[in-house]
Amino acid sequence: MLNKSIPVLGFLAIALLSGTSAQALTGNMPLQDTSLPSVIAIKAEPDDTLSLGSKTLIDEIAKRGIGFLSDKSLTQTKRESEFRKLLNDNFDMETIGRFALGRHWKTATDAQKKEYQKLFNEMIVRVYTARFKEYDGQTLEVKKARKDGTNTDSIVNTVLVPKAGEQAIIIDWRVRQKNGKFKVVDIIVEGVSMALTQRSDFASVIQRGGGDLEALLAMLRKK
Repeated sequence: MLNKSIPVLGFLAIALLSGTSAQALTGNMPLQDTSLPSVIAIKAEPDDTLSLGSKTLIDEIAKRGIGFLSDKSLTQTKRESEFRKLLNDNFDMETIGRFALGRHWKTATDAQKKEYQKLFNEMIVRVYTARFKEYDGQTLEVKKARKDGTNTDSIVNTVLVPKAGEQAIIIDWRVRQKNGKFKVVDIIVEGVSMALTQRSDFASVIQRGGGDLEALLAMLRKK
């Protein structure tokens, strides 16, 4: 897992993409219809409609996330419900899940794809709702947004504002516009792409299972 000392508000940046141990960090990946380019290749361009729409999305995510984390009147069940809504409304879970599975997506059966996507989503919810109680008032400061050189993606720069004695964490969000909607497809924590990390983790599980996707599905069923 990533460093447990990261304040729980960081779940807004890592919840989708770091559900298993982060043992290996990889380099660039080519951009395909369902893949996510590495943050290393970002080409900053002036703000425009794309980047402004992306910045608005991250502002909304931060507002909603802090809202249900800080509301002491909410039960754990209600917070989980709000988290699910946050994911469904603002994150492209299908693209994220397919990228994390890598080349194994193409060889998976329709039944395996369906089960995997469901298990992937549930893993994210279970792992991070269990950490909600760790939230202690941290905030997320949205800095700026820049196009990354494509016609669909932009990078939103944010900082996890620390409380006394904590260290600030730089978090970049890759936001993609598709069918007129803006959704998060990757998060980069201190320069490390969570999408690439999760992809590496899943590949390791499958490799240890003899190259069989069933090894990963079995692990996710236990999460």
